[in-house]
Amino acid sequence: MSSDYIPIDRPVPFLRAKRNWILSAFATFLVVCVYQASRLAHRPPAVHGPPLICDSVHTVEELPVHKIRKLLDDKALYNQTLAKLQNAVRVPTEIYDTAVNPEIDAQDKAWASFKILHQQLAKDFPAVWSQLDIEIVNHYGLIITWAGSNSTLKPVMLAAHQDVVPVERKTWNKWQHEPFSGDLTEDPEWGTLLWGRGSFDDKNQLIGILQAIEYMLTEEPEFKPERGIVVASGFDEEIGGHFGAAYIAPILEERYGKDGILSIIDEGVVGVKEIENVMIAAPGTGEKGRFDLWIHLNTPGGHSSVPPDHTSIGIAAKVISEIESEKFPALFTEQNPESQYYRCIAKNSDSISPRVKNDFARAMQSPGANSRVLKYLIDTGGKKTEYLFRSTHAFDLIQGGIKANALPETVSFFVDSRIAIESSVAEVSETLLAKIMKVAEKYDLGVTSEGKELRPATPNGNFKLEHSHPLEPAPVSPDNEVWSLFAGSIKTFYEDVIFPTAFAEPKELVVAPSIMTANTDTAHYWNLTRNIYRYQPGFAMEDTLSTIHSVDEHINFDTVMHVVAFMYGYIHAVNTAQI
Repeated sequence: MSSDYIPIDRPVPFLRAKRNWILSAFATFLVVCVYQASRLAHRPPAVHGPPLICDSVHTVEELPVHKIRKLLDDKALYNQTLAKLQNAVRVPTEIYDTAVNPEIDAQDKAWASFKILHQQLAKDFPAVWSQLDIEIVNHYGLIITWAGSNSTLKPVMLAAHQDVVPVERKTWNKWQHEPFSGDLTEDPEWGTLLWGRGSFDDKNQLIGILQAIEYMLTEEPEFKPERGIVVASGFDEEIGGHFGAAYIAPILEERYGKDGILSIIDEGVVGVKEIENVMIAAPGTGEKGRFDLWIHLNTPGGHSSVPPDHTSIGIAAKVISEIESEKFPALFTEQNPESQYYRCIAKNSDSISPRVKNDFARAMQSPGANSRVLKYLIDTGGKKTEYLFRSTHAFDLIQGGIKANALPETVSFFVDSRIAIESSVAEVSETLLAKIMKVAEKYDLGVTSEGKELRPATPNGNFKLEHSHPLEPAPVSPDNEVWSLFAGSIKTFYEDVIFPTAFAEPKELVVAPSIMTANTDTAHYWNLTRNIYRYQPGFAMEDTLSTIHSVDEHINFDTVMHVVAFMYGYIHAVNTAQI
């Protein structure tokens, strides 16, 4: 037995103990060094990434801060605006998918409420209706023009729609306040709330724009704009804008020329919110595209006591299952403004971990970082975030069968696809068609698409595919001097006007671009300008956003006054800007 062996209960000589301690310490030191070296070798270097669009957004001197404060302090104006929005909400301008183009029948009962709304607007905004040029387009659309004195300056355009999503009658008893009541309540956190369909989407923006202009006409009669101001208001945005905005657009293009408008502000991404300790506003500079497809399947009928192996309803289920079985790819690319939005949050956040911040900074250079960022966003943000980065498909309607003991001869079902910024109508339609063709081949069925025979009809039946008004993803508005003034106006409005009264401590606002997953009337205005901003001023209240198109739609009235004040300020800011 070695003399170095010491039983655990025997004292260790001092020198030997000292030597063992030194050796142990040195060994520990080496282990720590190796571990740290390994960590450093596998840790990506700290990087700041390329400059982001939000980095170049600064406050602007053009915004009349003192005048805006005066407007917001005007209690009489507040009360007038409140009453005007109540009046608008109380007119039920519901629009259904079955609406008849007023060009064909302007007296259809569906349009009666729009006549009433026009009368109410003329009554509530007498200066606008008496001093400015009011044009009626396709019976119910509005173009309101305040001509500028300098014809070399492109006009600015403000847009909002008059129509609202219908209220399903069987849900009326679920509303806290009747859906077209315009009722007011007081909330301890958010102040005055106004209730009713359209209070948020989109009559608050319509009333806010008109009130800003009415205020300028009556309170600042000496103001004569150098740059023209155009207000465009469609009346069927909720069913695609094909009767309203689609008729307004060519009139304006003929009048001002292609790219003849400086910028357009329409409804869109809501105001200001706080994410990961970052106050951020995110105007939509793009929109996803849309492809709607009706799939009709015709098969032989007969008595259900002698059925085929697969009825038309069963085959329709196979098609739906085949399409739903595979998602479109999720992409985090420079093409999509949302990548700017989330990188700006990560860059400015003090609560996101350094490793995650590093991945965001390197996401466009490193495939590994890119995939980790996408996973992080989807894991933390859920489907609302996920679908900002991929195309989607949703089966919303299905019809088939007329009797319990009769085989269904016809089944029709509808899929609504929203197209990612990086994709196209062709890519999505081809993907859907491939899935349908696969099922058709399996069950020996014909396929006809838009009148073109792709596979001959058989005794087993035939698919007939129909689509209308496919929409490509919107062109993304550029990062240019027009954006700088618009985004800088938002930053100035909140940092210098709103935040000082809303918060005890100074706060900085980050302004970054984003996208709309749904579509707006701007889909018809692409030829008018490259600078389209989909933005709703105000503070984003989750409980409000969840009621849009649903039961208990409401809005906190400070948001409405933010619309009035911001539109007023932007008109002043852009008036003489040499852009």
